[in-house]
Amino acid sequence: MSQKALAELVGVSPETIRGYERGTRSPTRVHLRQLIHALELPEAEANQIVDELGLALGKRRTLFPSDRFPDYFFTVGELQEYVETVPWPRFVLNNLGEVVAVNKAAQALWQIDFQAERVRRTQAQLNLLSIASEARFAQRMANWDECVATVLAVLKGKPDNPGSLEEPTLYLQQVLAEFAKHDPSYLPRLFTLWQNTPPREAKVQWSYRVDWNDPHAGLVRFTALVSTVNEPDALGLNDWIPMDAATWTNLESVKNR
Repeated sequence: MSQKALAELVGVSPETIRGYERGTRSPTRVHLRQLIHALELPEAEANQIVDELGLALGKRRTLFPSDRFPDYFFTVGELQEYVETVPWPRFVLNNLGEVVAVNKAAQALWQIDFQAERVRRTQAQLNLLSIASEARFAQRMANWDECVATVLAVLKGKPDNPGSLEEPTLYLQQVLAEFAKHDPSYLPRLFTLWQNTPPREAKVQWSYRVDWNDPHAGLVRFTALVSTVNEPDALGLNDWIPMDAATWTNLESVKNR
């Protein structure tokens, strides 16, 4: 985004934006809130900026405020280790739908090296929606439409409107471009799902189903449990818990492979 375009969205001059970037000026609370909204920052990044500037933007009340319970919520760094405490696939998403941590079981199932992927990919390329049309996911997810509809329902239910597929925000444009780059034949299904999927009401915990066809181990079936692990930074834990004994056996085969 150009300095001029950002300045128009925030309601300041391009020179003011240049001052922010050089570190010679700091935004007011109002302009900081507009900056964060215009740049579509993950909540964790936005909170870090707010804390470093010493500005309060009216965070939601909680029974576990950071001044009394500084270690109550998981940080992204802590989650890198915490995802490894279970034997089933587990990963973490931020409020933009970007994957920020993945355990070894999920990496084995998806056949990826997450650390290498995180280095080579942009933020938009780490978005769960942008990777949904990649062959390693799309061709193996037996209930693809159901899973993608779940992602879209969450996206449509966000309180800060992300736009629509017809009029997407700049960030969503980048995500859709990545989605189309992998296999454009999935685009019609995506638009149909967008039109037919109602928004999902935000809940602290909820679940969805995943049916996965591993090329060697066969069908593995999971109940995916989503739990909020950091409300201020909007981080959610996704646990793909095996639904039956056959899945447990096949998952062990995948991990051993």
